Amino acid sequence: MLISLIAFIITISIVVVFHEWGHYLLARINGVHVEKFSLGFGRTLLSRVDSKGTEWALSMLPLGGYVKPLDIADPDHRFYKMGKSISEKSAFQKVIIYAAGPFFSFLLGIIIYFLIFMIGVKEPIAILGQPFEQSIAYKAGIRAGDKIVSIDGYDVNSWPQALEMLLGPATLGQETTLTLINSEGLAKKATFKFPVAKGSLEEYDVFGQAGLNLKLPKPKIIKIIKDSAAERYSLKEGDLILKADGVNIADSLQLIQTIKKSPNKEILLEVDRGGSDILIPVIPEMHEEKSGIKVGRLGAQLGGDYPSTLVRYGITDSIQKATNKTWNTATISLKLLGRMITGDLSIKNLSGPISIAQYSGQVVQTGFMNFMQFIALISISIGLLNLLPVPGLDGGQMLIHTVEAISGRELSEKFMKGVVTVGYALLLCMMFIAFRNDILKLINYF
Repeated sequence: MLISLIAFIITISIVVVFHEWGHYLLARINGVHVEKFSLGFGRTLLSRVDSKGTEWALSMLPLGGYVKPLDIADPDHRFYKMGKSISEKSAFQKVIIYAAGPFFSFLLGIIIYFLIFMIGVKEPIAILGQPFEQSIAYKAGIRAGDKIVSIDGYDVNSWPQALEMLLGPATLGQETTLTLINSEGLAKKATFKFPVAKGSLEEYDVFGQAGLNLKLPKPKIIKIIKDSAAERYSLKEGDLILKADGVNIADSLQLIQTIKKSPNKEILLEVDRGGSDILIPVIPEMHEEKSGIKVGRLGAQLGGDYPSTLVRYGITDSIQKATNKTWNTATISLKLLGRMITGDLSIKNLSGPISIAQYSGQVVQTGFMNFMQFIALISISIGLLNLLPVPGLDGGQMLIHTVEAISGRELSEKFMKGVVTVGYALLLCMMFIAFRNDILKLINYF
């Protein structure tokens, strides 16, 4: 819980500061005085006023932040006298100031992805496991050991890259073509169309349903659970499971299925321990799942050594790939949002701060690079959300001032009040749905 909270605060702080810095910088460039730059909402905890008269504040609720430009028509205000009120600026200047926040959010995503591509990440090679017979992957001719080398003509270097490229077609129900090298070194192609995902994407495993899974390595025990069957029968961390009752174990999934089928029944495991093969009889404990089915449980966390490669690029390629990844992430997110609006996809997919905090805590424990990619994803999402033409968001303000620029006159105060009221009502509805989804996920989790 504490890790999730700390990771969430770090994530939001980085994302918000970068977004609001865009507003602040362009406001200053366009001669607008910024009254306050706040990280967080609510009561101010810490603050100081700089020599330019801007208050820099840390506020109580770490759920966002804001920049407050001078927006008054008070002839006695010293900054208004100097022409530093945003209300005195042209519609074009206002659009630029409001657009700067989302632009900087996308820029942060590009910067993070650029650094990741430059530094390099060790990732598993895209070698596929055996798809189940009814799956579209199996029907398209994909078999265990097939290695993905390209998707729709674009080269693939790793499994995470393959998932990223398949995410769009998978969530939108589109056709895709994989170029593969089978276990015998022969090239082949597989073309198939993903079924259209409906409902909650968390509940609907788009890749698993399609039969696309990474080939799992031989199961290795990486952690023994205290007071478990694995501990009682002297299994050790680092043990490599080779066989169960004389049957070769190909991967972790096969071992898990074998254990589940054998509650309170003895299984003879053949284990590689430090280069020596030993036999260990174990009796999995009986465990009742939520469905009421009784299964066997060993009490060991499994891992393995995936064939991997270092994915790294030069400066030019890193810039191009970082920009493309940011664009693709934003495009897919926008399409998914559109499907939620039209009802094709459940609003259960809308997440709020509680879910973001949970994901932050989970991702930060998987490594620094993964955490940075998560921050990039959140930053891109914040940028995209703020571009929506909803009054109260940057996109709504941009739309209003664009209309003013085209019409050559300001919109009436009465009209603006009505529009802003509707905008805030929509935002409150969105926030309510997101919080509701978060609470329901927590209830189901516990």
